[in-house]
Amino acid sequence: MSLKHFKILTLLLFISSSPLIEGSENSTQDLTIAKYEIMNELIRDHGFDEQYVNNIFDEVEFLPELIESISRPAEKTKSWQEYRSIFLTPKRIAAGVLFANQHKELLDRVEEELGIPKKVLLGILGVETSFGKIQGRYEVINSLYTLAVGYPPRSKFFREELINLFYLSREQDFSISSIKGSYAGAMGAPQFIASSYRNYAIDGNGDGKIDLFNSWDDVLMSIGNYLNRNGWDPTKDIMSKTNIDISLKEKLASKTIRPKSNIGDLVAIGVPLDSKLDQTQKAQILYLEGEQTKNSSIVGLHNFYVITTYNRNVMYALAVLELGESIEGILSPDVF
Repeated sequence: MSLKHFKILTLLLFISSSPLIEGSENSTQDLTIAKYEIMNELIRDHGFDEQYVNNIFDEVEFLPELIESISRPAEKTKSWQEYRSIFLTPKRIAAGVLFANQHKELLDRVEEELGIPKKVLLGILGVETSFGKIQGRYEVINSLYTLAVGYPPRSKFFREELINLFYLSREQDFSISSIKGSYAGAMGAPQFIASSYRNYAIDGNGDGKIDLFNSWDDVLMSIGNYLNRNGWDPTKDIMSKTNIDISLKEKLASKTIRPKSNIGDLVAIGVPLDSKLDQTQKAQILYLEGEQTKNSSIVGLHNFYVITTYNRNVMYALAVLELGESIEGILSPDVF
């Protein structure tokens, strides 16, 4: 054990045996303990160079404002119409049309090889970063560090992502402190978290690198690969629309991500659905904040829930589809 490593362990023991510092929710002492535990884990359990880890954490910053941001995401604080208005704008739709025209062959290739419709690829890329224009302004290491040590509800998740970031930087030869992304640590045009980058991102142009920041081949093929490996089925449907009695809608509408019924179940209790739909296909009446007093309802089917693996919220998946369909509606037939 090196001298610096010994000092880290000694400091951890000293801090943990000291009385707690009273005050803010994230006390200086608590943050220091968590910081050195992560450093020790990276060195001891994952074999990262001690000096490298020390140098990185000498510069890392705790950003309290990120705790507020993650505690109040748009998906949990806005109605469907408010959320929709963020993404379904003339400017974003126009950007999508331009992007689709510029990358027609690539979009065709992803759809052909991986089975993901172009409208879904465009919808995800448009919602996530407005086609690469809004990739995030925070240093990812600061975001992940802050949430790992200062956000108890998901500290384990963000700690694992922080460790994945170290591996990713080594594997892709990134400068770990220069990677920028969202307040939650998502990065690149498709906003992959570190573990998704490592597990799902692919080299779309065969240049030996996986660059989700600048290479559209890598970006679109990686989005397609992510959805494909999370269960996308080209033979299944995405969603359906129906009109039902409000009382029945109130009884059936759910915020749950994974459907608990199928088309046949819903038809049997009086939900009018297209008879051509596979009756055994999983299905769920979606609960949308602000829409519960309307007769019109949206039914999420198999591939709708595959989209929610990208972001576990039904409003996100619906915004992706509506944006993609809006772009599709403007494009000439030879593009779609």
